[in-house]
This record gives sequence, C-alpha cells and structure tokens, in this order.
Amino acid sequence: MGTFVFFLALGAALGGQSLTQTSQSLHPQQQSGLPKLGPTEVSALKAKAEEGDASAELSLGKAYEGGDGVPQNDESAVKWYRKAADQGNAEAENRLGVMYRVGQGVSRDKEEAVRWYQKAAKQGNAQAMFNLGASYYNGDGVTPDPNTSYAWFLLAQEAGNPAAQDAVRRGADQGERSGAPAALLLIGAMYEKGDELPQSYSQAAKWYRKAAVLTPEGGFKLASLLVDGKGVPKDYGQAMTLCRNAAKQDYEPAQFCVGYLYQHGFGTGADPKEAAKWYRLAAQSRYRPALLALAELYSKGEGVGVDRPEAYCLLFLASQRDAPDAKTRAQLLWKDMSKDEIKRLQKKLRDLRFDPQKVFASMQDQTIPNAAKGPNQP
Repeated sequence: MGTFVFFLALGAALGGQSLTQTSQSLHPQQQSGLPKLGPTEVSALKAKAEEGDASAELSLGKAYEGGDGVPQNDESAVKWYRKAADQGNAEAENRLGVMYRVGQGVSRDKEEAVRWYQKAAKQGNAQAMFNLGASYYNGDGVTPDPNTSYAWFLLAQEAGNPAAQDAVRRGADQGERSGAPAALLLIGAMYEKGDELPQSYSQAAKWYRKAAVLTPEGGFKLASLLVDGKGVPKDYGQAMTLCRNAAKQDYEPAQFCVGYLYQHGFGTGADPKEAAKWYRLAAQSRYRPALLALAELYSKGEGVGVDRPEAYCLLFLASQRDAPDAKTRAQLLWKDMSKDEIKRLQKKLRDLRFDPQKVFASMQDQTIPNAAKGPNQP
C-alpha cells in the first residue's frame, strides 16, 4: 500500500491536493479559482467567530488557510482551527491535526497531529479516522501497527470516506485481509471500552459478530455480550452455540464459557459434571478463570467428588497466573484440610515438580514446618 496512504489523507483533508505538489498548492481555495468571500461576508464571519461561534471559527480558519476573502495566513488558520477544536468541533480537530502533521502554521509535531485526529475520530469524523489509519500504517506519530491501521481504515470506510474504500481494497489485494480478524476484534473492543470510540455495546456486538466468522475469539466476545445482555438481548442458547463452536478450535476462553453456562444453567439445565469437564479442558492450558472455577467445584464437591488437595493445587497454579484471590482462597481451604489431605497435596505438588515447602511458604505467607499438618491440626 506504501506511502500513498497519507498522500490521500492530506489530499482529502485539504481539498484534493498532494504532498508531491508545491507548498503553495496546500491552500486549495487560493488555487482553485473558486469565488472568494466578499468583505461583508468576511466581516460577518469574523464577528460570529469573535463571539465564540465554533462553526464560524472553523470557517474563518478555512478562509485564512485558503486565502479566501482574507490574506492567506497559516498561523491565523491554526489560531481559528484551535479555537473551534477546543470547543469540540470535529472537523476543526481533524484540520488542526493535519496542520501539525505537515508543519503548516505551526511547528511540525506528528504526535500532536495524532492526538487531534483521535479527538475528531471519537466524534465520528470519517477523515480523521482515515488519517489515523494512515498514521498507524506509516508510523507517523505512533508506532506502526498494521492491525490498528486496518481497523481505522475499516471504520473510515463505514463512515463514508471515499479514500478509505481504496485503502481497504488495496490492503486486501496485498494480503492484509489476514489482519482482518484482529482489526475487527480491535474495533469491537474500542466500542466496548469507550476509550477511542463512543462506548456502544451494540456496535461492539456488531463487530464481534463479523469477527466470529473468522476467529474463535470473536465468537467468545459476542457470547459474553449475549450472556450479559449488553447491546443485544440476552440469548444463552446463541451464546452456548458460539462458545461450543469456538471451543472446538481449542480456544480456552470458549471452553471455559461452555463450562460456565453449564454450571449456572444458562440456556440449559444446570449440569456441574458437564461444567467440570469443560473447565478441565480449559485448565489444561492453565487458563486462569478455569483454574479458579474448577477449584471451586473440587472444594465444594459439585460435579466432582470433594478433593481439597486438587482444589489447592489448582489455586496454586492460578496464583502463578496472578489470580488476585487465589492465595486467600487457598489459605481458607488449608484450614479445613486433614493430615492425610496435606500428605496427598504434597504428593500432587511433587508430581507436578514443585517443592511443597516452597509452595506452602508462598501460598500461606509463612513457612510450614514439615508441612505435615494444617494450622488447626494438633
């Protein structure tokens, strides 16, 4: 795709010109022969802008940038763009970003350009979305990231930016379609979190649904929204189908999802034994939520026989994955364990090639002399 990306971005932002042309050609209205603003119009525009009208500030910035009815002056253009941008005018935010990107009327600052693109893009400005795609593609003000670049091009295309259609097509032609699953997931996550885009669970579900066709993670993410009823009506049956399909691809979160639905009887009758089966599959790869859930079943004897040594081992493995409450749960479990259970626990740990003394010291926050009995055993 190459550096054509930003050329298109700048051309669209400034009226169809290209960086390959002279610096004077960066002022499109001045060169296009379009009718200029008359003195009366300029006077009225300035009056509104001076009163703080954001639309007038934007228009006055354009006038100064293009020399339309006023002497061409990039610094004045930046001044009025900034005033409008500070009031949240999306087009002004994007135009100010472009001025920073090319060093027009302001010192060149690619990082600052990206910051203004991001503000405009969050408000749905299609050109800013495209410019972000270009920035991430070319590494302008950000670390190059093809997946993030592709995501912004897709968003810009959906928002109606003509150049984005070409960028998406060229990317697909050059094999970047392989990045589509990651880009779709990224868009879904941006909508779900509400940081870079307005939070919208319905939009997140829409993009996760697209990703579900290509990757098991998409199915799992969509299932999570269906279980919680976020952005979509609760649908445990569809969530189960999505998670089962993703689980067939050995995707641990989806295996956990199936277990969770069985444990709580969502979309099916509660079946702790089936839940344990699916948790066990996910726990084989030491997936933290599965380790914790399976430990709970073993400690309570739900779907499996009560096995406190096994539960303790699972909690220890979860603690190695930084599960926040694993140690606390293990300490509570330890208090209920008999001498025989602790001996069995020692053997289990040795079979896993761990030193029981070190494990107990790390989990109990103290050294257990000979580790032969629990703290409440004589």
